[in-house]
Amino acid sequence: MKNPYKTFLDDYFDKLLGFRHSTNRVNKVLAKDVEIYLPDGAQFYSGSALVISDWTGPTDNGWEINFHTGIFKETVKEMYPAEIKRIISRECCLMYAQSFEALESLLKNLIFDKACRSSELERFILAKRKKGLTLTREKMPGGDDLFDIFKKFGGETYKAFSETNNEKVKFRELWTILSLTRHAITHSQSILRTSELKPTEYHFAIFEYLFDFETKDENRIEIQLDSKKFERLIKKLSEFGFQSFKIACIEDGLDWSVYK
Repeated sequence: MKNPYKTFLDDYFDKLLGFRHSTNRVNKVLAKDVEIYLPDGAQFYSGSALVISDWTGPTDNGWEINFHTGIFKETVKEMYPAEIKRIISRECCLMYAQSFEALESLLKNLIFDKACRSSELERFILAKRKKGLTLTREKMPGGDDLFDIFKKFGGETYKAFSETNNEKVKFRELWTILSLTRHAITHSQSILRTSELKPTEYHFAIFEYLFDFETKDENRIEIQLDSKKFERLIKKLSEFGFQSFKIACIEDGLDWSVYK
């Protein structure tokens, strides 16, 4: 029997490798550029100003009239290495956010495929949605609801794997940290309240293992990543995706050793 889940995993792996590949290149190019301006005598200056026009204001015979907003940014030589570090971190964080969304998509694909063949799972998903009588892939729940469905989908195999694995990681707590950080990067410029990360010390230990951070004040931190941390994070996301695939296969009596 052809494994219906392998295509979803292959697509997931392809996306994550693409993110890692491009981010690695960005890091190398920017790091090399910093080296150019480090020697004594090398000169560097970069400035930017925000210039806009008024859509409902006067024009110059139909041509827009631009004006300076007063917003200006500059980078001098002494600030350049720190600026590049911030740019690389921002790029890695944004690519991580897309990687997490790819993980959500993988889980949705695995679960929806099974739900099309399991009326019990379909009813469970519809109950989670609390609206509508028809299940579609586009309206699959996300976030914590998605993970609750994944636990149902994974059955006893999920319980066994989450309790005992080589990483000694609890799947639900890992998901919580991955979801929190993705949300902060996407919606809060990578800023997180410390209290969100510490429902338990175990949650914070997962966060510290996967991410770097800078303390902004006693209540807030800023998520940061460099290329090495990002590469390890992509590996862990890939492995978590593989565990999801393996769980699906075992629960359905399919061969999961398709890469060996």
